[in-house]
Amino acid sequence: MKVKVAIVGVGNVASALVQALEIVKGGRSLNGLRTLPISPEDVEVVTAFDVDKRKVGKTLGEAVFSPPNVVNKYVEVRSPVQVLRGPTWGSIEGIVANVIEESEEREIDVTETLKELKVDVVLNLLPSGADEASLNYAKSSLQAGSAFVNSTPTPVAKELGESFRRAGVPLLGDDLLSQIGGTVTHASLIDFLRSRGVKVTRSYQVDIAGSTEALITLEDWRKEVKKRVKSNYISSKAEGVEVVAGTSDYVQFLGDRRMSYMVIEGVYSFGVPVRIDVSLKTYDGPNAVVPLLDLIRIAKLLKDRGIGGSPSPICSTYFKSPPENSGVDVESYLREVMSRTPV
Repeated sequence: MKVKVAIVGVGNVASALVQALEIVKGGRSLNGLRTLPISPEDVEVVTAFDVDKRKVGKTLGEAVFSPPNVVNKYVEVRSPVQVLRGPTWGSIEGIVANVIEESEEREIDVTETLKELKVDVVLNLLPSGADEASLNYAKSSLQAGSAFVNSTPTPVAKELGESFRRAGVPLLGDDLLSQIGGTVTHASLIDFLRSRGVKVTRSYQVDIAGSTEALITLEDWRKEVKKRVKSNYISSKAEGVEVVAGTSDYVQFLGDRRMSYMVIEGVYSFGVPVRIDVSLKTYDGPNAVVPLLDLIRIAKLLKDRGIGGSPSPICSTYFKSPPENSGVDVESYLREVMSRTPV
């Protein structure tokens, strides 16, 4: 069963994902993938959209290694898929204007392209803050009947989830959780301490990286968006704990590396203080690969069974800012989904 995928934004995450697909098709496995009826080898990127002239018109094999991408080259990418000139949808300003070299090629019709290629799943990998573009790509995806996965903080699932539900088309989001990033690690540590009877009182997290996403987050309004989403996610897992978390700086020579620093304070026993200082070093692009490959396959399973909208068990498991948090176990939900007959 082939899963036809469209990528929106051929940046660092797209580079890692496309390379991972080459790796699994070469016979190697990925650590942490969920076992599903659809295998990762069946995932095929059939089109991609971008606005940067250094990527538009190139094959994916060339574009994923073009500036300003900084993900390491782990494998040769043989994909002949050509990157199309997507609509700009909103002004390019601020730091982003200094990063992107806007293409002068004619913008394509996204909806018609998705229909023509019979795309199953659209992955939104645009930078944080590209709200207008993210929402418009989602609307185009809905019109084409393609499932939509929103990796960005833009509240796409919150705003359009009901429209997708009525149409029987899946919309999964918002703001992807990394496989082993600072936010999920931070929340898990707090959960562990609380399970051991520690009263966690306050905590903070700072992230430093050298990717384009880290660079554009230097703008105060983008930094506040990411800080709010990360802090709210961790707080939702640790009620009553004072939490501050967010990207703090850009260091160019780090490239795709991310340094996360966490401090957690609390008391245990008869009020004795405890403090944990954690340093986590990861690579941003590869951190998104396993969750995305799970979500692509889950979106296809949902789509084939006519299950639309933003199922809470999926969104609350894979995203920092889901439309609502679910108490339903994701494993139980997926078993129930797979028991249904495709429509």
